[in-house]
Amino acid sequence: MRRQTSRLTRLEEKRNIRKAALLVTGTAVVAILGITIGVKVLARIAGFSNTLGSAGQPIDKNDNIPPGPPLLLIDFDATSSARMTVNGTSEPGSTIFLLNNKESVGNVVTMEDGSFVFSSVTLNDGENSFVAVAVDQAGNKSNESGEVKVYFSTIVPSLSLETPTDRQIFTGKDNNIITIKGKSDPGIRVNVNGRVLIVNQEGEFSGLYNLNEGENNLIITATSKTGSQIRKELMVEYRP
Repeated sequence: MRRQTSRLTRLEEKRNIRKAALLVTGTAVVAILGITIGVKVLARIAGFSNTLGSAGQPIDKNDNIPPGPPLLLIDFDATSSARMTVNGTSEPGSTIFLLNNKESVGNVVTMEDGSFVFSSVTLNDGENSFVAVAVDQAGNKSNESGEVKVYFSTIVPSLSLETPTDRQIFTGKDNNIITIKGKSDPGIRVNVNGRVLIVNQEGEFSGLYNLNEGENNLIITATSKTGSQIRKELMVEYRP
């Protein structure tokens, strides 16, 4: 009788151990599933939040306040390149309409920080006058931005030299200072070996240059405001 009771007790203990093991295993599985599902849910929530953030703020249909005028950021006023990039800032989420000489260039939407970029804008020969307006998500339109002008030209300036002439020789103790004289176009910058010469409204230029004894290499350049340049090089000699 005692042997049978002992055997029954051992069987019951084995059953309890199995139940406990199953319980622990089941709990672990449930926990792992909970963590996995929870991470996926959190990931979906985060993705949804990011989507909302990238889409911008909800449209306020009662908004009747126009955005401020855009600010165009162009750091040069002349170029010899036929295309350029126009940057600027305005109200985040607004649409920017850009005009050049009163003709539409196109439109872009500002970034979250309010910045915008018009890439590869084609320029007209001569003067280009840029203005922009902003329209917010409620349809309110800003005043025009400040006008920004950019001059475009690929024309190389002219350059003719009257004095001195190539291989000219200057002699005498006090004849080491010579006059460099010639003609270019109005508004052109003229240099000789990096020194600026005075150019009048007709494009005529002149200036003094101090020669060293022996051969002197002179490099004369005429540069337009767009950066186009022409140069002439000559050699003169000074013999005291």
